[in-house]
Amino acid sequence: MNNPLETSLFDKAARFAIDAHSGTERRGKGYPYIIHPMEAASIVASITNDPEMLAATVLHDVVEDTDVTIEQIRDTFGDRVAQLVQHETAPSDKSLSWKQKKQIQLDQLASAGRDSKIVAIGDKLSNMRGVANDYALIGDKLWSRFHAPGGKKDIEWYYRGLAGALFELSETLPYQEYLRLLDNTFGPMDYETAVRVDISDYEESGGGYFATSYNHRDGLTMVKFYNADVDKSVPQTELQRAYAVMRMGLPTPTPGRFITDGTRFGAEFRRINPKESFSRYICNRPDSYEQIARRFARMCRQLHSTPCNTAAFPSEKENAIREVMQSPRFNEAEKQKVVAFINQVPDSQTCLHGDMHIGNVITTALGKDDPSTVHDFWIDLGDFRWGNPLFDLGMFYFTCSGQEAEITQQIFHLDHPMLQRVWNVFIRDYYGIDSDEEQSAIEKTIEPFAALKIIHFDTLKPMPESLVDFVRKALGLD
Repeated sequence: MNNPLETSLFDKAARFAIDAHSGTERRGKGYPYIIHPMEAASIVASITNDPEMLAATVLHDVVEDTDVTIEQIRDTFGDRVAQLVQHETAPSDKSLSWKQKKQIQLDQLASAGRDSKIVAIGDKLSNMRGVANDYALIGDKLWSRFHAPGGKKDIEWYYRGLAGALFELSETLPYQEYLRLLDNTFGPMDYETAVRVDISDYEESGGGYFATSYNHRDGLTMVKFYNADVDKSVPQTELQRAYAVMRMGLPTPTPGRFITDGTRFGAEFRRINPKESFSRYICNRPDSYEQIARRFARMCRQLHSTPCNTAAFPSEKENAIREVMQSPRFNEAEKQKVVAFINQVPDSQTCLHGDMHIGNVITTALGKDDPSTVHDFWIDLGDFRWGNPLFDLGMFYFTCSGQEAEITQQIFHLDHPMLQRVWNVFIRDYYGIDSDEEQSAIEKTIEPFAALKIIHFDTLKPMPESLVDFVRKALGLD
């Protein structure tokens, strides 16, 4: 026997929606329109049982597609339901192009609260299911049903934009189903052809060792241009891996286009604004270092407990062996000794960032007191791989202990004493330890992996002799 449940608000909204959509067909489907909002409501019900959100979902199209006004919704169902429906309603300004209207919807949805996003995922997943099913049946004939002037290309742009706007729901099953259907219908994103952009449309926002970041003046996107001597395959790989990371449910800004300014190649991403990197956050608020170090430890534990798609990403162990064999620093016997060390590292098919440090997480925490409104994102995913977490921990240990002071200040905006304090809090929180002896023993285990990261950077740009000496000692090459 079913349990009793208070459904009066949803029942009222469902009857209202049935009356409003009465006699209308879901375009191209041959069945009553009301089936779509009912399906959307069933999707939302898999996330929440909030009666107002369920009511808003079943009502989400009545203002856009019928004679019902938002004022009627407010008078009948209250302010909250009306606001949720309003976020699902397209602009009515007929002077706007199709793409302009869709961009307004995307921007509105991206800045909306979580409740609005949950209502939206019901609608968008229902739509995406229909698109995927129809495409499987009739192929490219499907796109003529839409008002999009660019056909399939414009539809893909919009549906991928929705994935970015709704990313806050990435942990939910409906969002993950949406991504699967998106790729099944449109295929992987194309990163083969670079789109030319005008650099004057951007403002420089930060620099790193191999790349410079810029924000678009429209506030919607940012780009990361690699130095002119960096091969275009680097930003191509970063985009591909960022998209694959997003599909696994790990937090990262939505990847966009492969671009060029005529000299450099780069990667475009949806802009997270306002934001700061964890390292910049500590620089601006030194007293926050313990809090940020613990948040970083939690993020890393989540990352290192996430099974990796080994078909989409390379092995860190294989990569480390390749870099050792390419290194001009060591003779053949030394290389074989390092390779033997790498081969004995226990295998693990978990996610690795590959360049894991506090400069490669951005946060929206600026001035926010409510933790539920704060989001942290992994960035710079070009080295994302799978393998033993010790490889990642070696990178962060090197970051906090082995960099030259000038480079540390340039990239992380922090001096060595502060980075060491961050490391001390991080490593104890990550492992759940509280003694100097335990920390020293763990660091002894991590040191060879820090040495492997130095070998990686040395193949890109010769490292100082002091770091090469550390590599020899840590890997037993003295």
